[in-house]
Amino acid sequence: MQYLCVKQLTAGGTVYHPGEVIPDGVILLERSRKLIKSGYISKLDMEIPHESIHEQGKLFTESEVDAMIAYAVAETEKKREEQLAELQKYAAEPSTYDGTIQIVIKGVSEGENEQLTTLPAKADEIQQVFSIMQMGAEEGAKEITQVKSENVLILLYAADSRKTIRNAAKEQADKLFSVTEGAGG
Repeated sequence: MQYLCVKQLTAGGTVYHPGEVIPDGVILLERSRKLIKSGYISKLDMEIPHESIHEQGKLFTESEVDAMIAYAVAETEKKREEQLAELQKYAAEPSTYDGTIQIVIKGVSEGENEQLTTLPAKADEIQQVFSIMQMGAEEGAKEITQVKSENVLILLYAADSRKTIRNAAKEQADKLFSVTEGAGG
């Protein structure tokens, strides 16, 4: 009986790889049961009963298989070209990204309800926040007195837990608001 190699094995001095047919007489009947059970080989039934052809459809000729493969390849290439064209369309459109990142800040309002605020911040503002957060408390507080961006002050107040930094950010924000309100009124 012929067998189909499922896992690589050596039989009769020959190495068989998955998918190869092991000829009749190479594997002894008493050994075949254990190899089948272990998943190394499977029985190869070369005869296809006439009834199963009608149940499963039909067998295809080599040219029919080639035609089906060519059709499947053509459809796949067509789909890939459509996807590529769609990606190129998006790449050609002008970007709507203006360098602003939306940052959600959690806060606690009266009654201990969590309040979320979205703050638009530019990359240079975020960089300034991190620079100040990496400084010592006194040095950071001194740097905050030079900050003119409300977003930087809000982010520092929300993100830095050091009291000195939080107080300095609040004081600078109060100065900025009092100057802008006085100039605008």
